[in-house]
Amino acid sequence: MTRRTADRCPTPPHRHHAVAGVEQSAEADTPAEGHLPEGQLKVAARATYRWFRAAPAERTPLLGGVALYGAGALAHANHLPWWGIGLVTVAGSIATYAAAMNRLDDWRIGGATAATATSGAWLATAAELGPVGGPSGLLTWGFLTTYGIGYALHRMGLKPKAPEVVVPQVPRIDWEAYFEDWGLAGARVVKAEPTRLGERVLLDTKGTGKLASSFKSTAMAERIAEDFGIAAGRVQVKTGRIAGQLSIALRLKDPWAQPIAHPMLDPDTEIPLPDVADVRRPLVIGQDPETGEALELIVWDEDGASHIMVVAIKGGGKTVFLNCTMERLTAADNVAVFGIDVSKAKDMRRWRDSGAIELAACGPKERVKAVKILEFAADLIAHRAEHNTDAVFEPRYGHPMVLVVIDEVDTLVTGGDGLAQRAQAALTTITSKGRSESVGVILVGQRGTAQWLGGGNIRANLDRFVFLKVARKQEMATAAGELGLELPDMSRYGEGKPGVVVIADLGGDSAKGRTFKLKELDDVSRIAEGREPSPLEDDVLADAKLGKLYAKLKADTGDGTSSATDPGTADDPGEGGGPSSPDDRAAERASIKASLKLVPTLAGEVAAKVRQHSAARWEMFNEIEQAAASPVPADVRARVLGLLAEGERAKADIAAEIGYSDTHTIRLLNQLRGEGVVDVRGKGPATRWFALVGEHTA
Repeated sequence: MTRRTADRCPTPPHRHHAVAGVEQSAEADTPAEGHLPEGQLKVAARATYRWFRAAPAERTPLLGGVALYGAGALAHANHLPWWGIGLVTVAGSIATYAAAMNRLDDWRIGGATAATATSGAWLATAAELGPVGGPSGLLTWGFLTTYGIGYALHRMGLKPKAPEVVVPQVPRIDWEAYFEDWGLAGARVVKAEPTRLGERVLLDTKGTGKLASSFKSTAMAERIAEDFGIAAGRVQVKTGRIAGQLSIALRLKDPWAQPIAHPMLDPDTEIPLPDVADVRRPLVIGQDPETGEALELIVWDEDGASHIMVVAIKGGGKTVFLNCTMERLTAADNVAVFGIDVSKAKDMRRWRDSGAIELAACGPKERVKAVKILEFAADLIAHRAEHNTDAVFEPRYGHPMVLVVIDEVDTLVTGGDGLAQRAQAALTTITSKGRSESVGVILVGQRGTAQWLGGGNIRANLDRFVFLKVARKQEMATAAGELGLELPDMSRYGEGKPGVVVIADLGGDSAKGRTFKLKELDDVSRIAEGREPSPLEDDVLADAKLGKLYAKLKADTGDGTSSATDPGTADDPGEGGGPSSPDDRAAERASIKASLKLVPTLAGEVAAKVRQHSAARWEMFNEIEQAAASPVPADVRARVLGLLAEGERAKADIAAEIGYSDTHTIRLLNQLRGEGVVDVRGKGPATRWFALVGEHTA
């Protein structure tokens, strides 16, 4: 407000502002003194806004404290009368008390009134003496002390209350009356307590003469279920934390009778979710009906990114689980999601079309793009390892965790072709090297076998397991080893209801519950609307190789017009395509060398496939290099273009017309394609070459 006209920016365009279409000199790139570059202002404003939205109840008083102190300084500078502020304070305190009586608890009524009166009193004193009035700035120290105490009390009042325990409407269970029938004669009750759905009891089994672990069996659960007339899956029998103790929990009410509405769609939700999430904290994706506690999924911890496997049969709730996970991921401002689903991809398309995820490959036609996304993530790990000086890459805005989410993973990695081998190699790098560089994966499929996931090396590096409904308990052991045998039997635990889930890690910790209901595609679109991923680091985008590949992947719309979905790829090296420009050939050479460097780190069978595929790519690359160095004879060129002007042709038809071998014909066609004269569509026997309309074919 007090700046002189001479100090202000000159007339537009300002020196430090970027103006579209205008080249600025080196001098113009330097911000004017006292100004921040426009990009930094936007980043700062965005960060402040998202910081406030993440916890408005906690952070509103912080902004209010700054505003109050500033108001005191302005009041003193403008010589406002202290008695005027005092009269407003009295009126404001009365109004606050009246407004709070019907809305707040008793202790909060007094707190709100006291806060209003204290703030007004300080403001009146500051107007008279100045905010630093009194000896040694006593008024400022008084402000900080009073404000600190008040804010601490406010934060204490915001702590979430423990879920309310609803006492079941049934008589209290006389546990000891059942002990003899259950083979527990001699046991005694240590503690019995009601739960939201039934009752839980802790027993001391030392008097039985048997180990507590001997009672932990499916037969015991079935015997208890028979006596109470409930499904065996509603009985949980497990050993206590202390040797000689046994815990039995009964769910007398059906925990799965009703799905749990998603908090973003239910204003009366029991578990509200913050508008802005943080991947450094567990993501809330559901609720445990028995305890009322939130069901959480950890995607990042102090050791780095998680590598997660999700297993469920068809109709078991994988898609809803993934939607709930994607909802929290896209709400975070320190993660960039790479979404891949080369099956139907209906839900993934909604997340992609909203702009909520960074990169996406959706549907069978985008399988090539999916592989390139994986290779980009693998190359990103190497880049971060070289440039990140911290032991663990910690996510923040503009410096995000990268999480690759792959639905129906088997459709990408089990094709047996070159693309499948490239996907396996990239996934092996991500799961083995990506943790400390905060590049993680979520692999979703119907089975947890090594073959289903793309190889034993990939499965061996997974550290978290999510099981929904499975065909049989052995599937859990196949995926997670002995840990799978210790978890609840997900073949019957949820009584056939979708979305019932158990989440476990290698440390043996586990949580169970049911995911929120986020199934309808329109609900997905409505939630995803307006969300944006965190941008990648500037040095990644500025890197010659990574930046170029990233730009191509972002520009690829999946309609077949981009090089990322070009049918002429290493997936079909013998039938057209391949890099034709000098830059593309240089990138292809570097990519082949990177694949060969991976071979020593891979298992025998996978290493052999990668080596074989790299050799095929190298042979094709050499052919293209030779074609680029050998101009097409004018007469041959005219005959090929004349033939293609009549319509699409197969390679064999063109070879017969010009009298060349198949290999020589491919070289010639690739040369013409590099010149922008012809192009190709289709794959294998269906490949067809055609002339491009334009000056070259006139």
